[in-house]
Amino acid sequence: MCSICTSSDDIRGLCTWALDLVGIPWRQSSWKTISASRREAVAALEALIGPKT
Repeated sequence: MCSICTSSDDIRGLCTWALDLVGIPWRQSSWKTISASRREAVAALEALIGPKT
């Protein structure tokens, strides 16, 4: 699972915009957390930016 947790509306907006731009499905699990947790989504992110360390 890949996620970002921030209280900044601007950062969450940029993150969701970028995920939409590259076609990666995401969900907002709380008011400040955005995640991409489907196997295909994580694989696409890893292919795009590298594996999570």
